[in-house]
Amino acid sequence: MRLTPGGRRRLALELGELHSGVREPGLTNIDKVGTVDNDGILVHWYEYGKVRAHDSSVTIVFVHGFTLAAESFFMQVNHLRERWPSARILLLDVRGHGQTGKVDPSLCTVEGAADDTLAVLRARGVEGPIILVGHSLGGLVALNLVRRCPPVLRGNIAGIVLVATSIEALSDQGLPQILASPVADQVYNAVESSPKEARKFKEQAAMIFAPALAVTVFHRKTDYDIVEFHAAMIHETPLETFVGYFEDLQEHDELAAGEHLQGIPGYVIAGEKDDVTPLSQAERLIEVWPDAWLQIAQHAGHMVPLEAPEVLNAAIDRLMIRTLEDN
Repeated sequence: MRLTPGGRRRLALELGELHSGVREPGLTNIDKVGTVDNDGILVHWYEYGKVRAHDSSVTIVFVHGFTLAAESFFMQVNHLRERWPSARILLLDVRGHGQTGKVDPSLCTVEGAADDTLAVLRARGVEGPIILVGHSLGGLVALNLVRRCPPVLRGNIAGIVLVATSIEALSDQGLPQILASPVADQVYNAVESSPKEARKFKEQAAMIFAPALAVTVFHRKTDYDIVEFHAAMIHETPLETFVGYFEDLQEHDELAAGEHLQGIPGYVIAGEKDDVTPLSQAERLIEVWPDAWLQIAQHAGHMVPLEAPEVLNAAIDRLMIRTLEDN
């Protein structure tokens, strides 16, 4: 069902909050769930696959985007469970998101989220080949992880898929333009306000940010339940998370990760009509990562995992085939 911008804005502001916590669509029939304590933050993880820790199975690791949760990859999980039943699938809710929940704004950083991912990999005993999949913020996290992780772990990374990901600081482009609005300053102040005031400012912020985070991110015809599902994830995001990641998303760059990507095959996927992460950033990634292929999701916006799942699924499939052939 194709909704008008006004209708989707109402959906983001009203139904998103009303249906907060609803998990259909979403991850289902999860084999294992748990948490790992990463410096006092209980990072929530989800796992699929009948595998044991420390075995050599291929592990596909998903890192979600800003104001989303691990469940934003449910279409990829469903595809992989059918196509690659022997694979291990590992997802996490990075700090400030999903079931991991609220943390202090000062802790909401790309580097902190990368540390969460590393903590989950260690806790689950992942030692075989790894395919990293990062969307938006999750792509920055994946780049940070590759740059900072121990050499042994980096040697196990058999492939990477970066979706709607920037590598340079975007202080004057895309999403940061929205995050730099006057309302954003009020949101920062609202963190220290009373619960009533914080709620009021979060609603005001949603009125500004929803068009970028839940309305204009979809450009293909998208089912009502998917837009509603996306809106609910935004409304579940704590105010502290909005505040904490704003600064990092405007200033963070991962150009230094380029040298650590050499020799690792992968895909850079960009939505043709992405208004949040400029296509120029996908092209910049290819410049510093010559082992990757650029894939444009035709007519899609920022939410490729939900809007053009077949594009992302195909990229993971190709890396799976290559990884299994090499091992």
